[in-house]
Amino acid sequence: MCSSGEVGVTKKDRERYLKLLLKEKERIYRTVGSLKKDALKSSKKDAGGVPTHIADLGTDVFERDLEIDLSNSEGKILALIDEAIGKVRNGSFGRCEVCGTQIPVSRLRVLPYAKYCIRCQREKEQSGE
Repeated sequence: MCSSGEVGVTKKDRERYLKLLLKEKERIYRTVGSLKKDALKSSKKDAGGVPTHIADLGTDVFERDLEIDLSNSEGKILALIDEAIGKVRNGSFGRCEVCGTQIPVSRLRVLPYAKYCIRCQREKEQSGE
């Protein structure tokens, strides 16, 4: 199905990707923690938890929704990273889950938790998956 013409991921590459994935996972944890901390600080509520002004209520709701959306998005990426870490450890890292061919190293450099080669990713997106 897919033919990238690129050499497969070497053991040295896998070690490098494992470090990269672990580093990205830590970055996401810090980002989500920071978002939660900032959301608590910026809330426009008095000591009793009541908004100090009616207009602030809308801002608080918006900020909370934004935090939830970002957390959900980061959560999905964390799941992909965990899956990729498992693949590095079991030796299947860098293989497209649809066609089984090697995902180009150039793609893995940009998106180390990629599950699909570019062609299969495009086909999945076009089919609405």
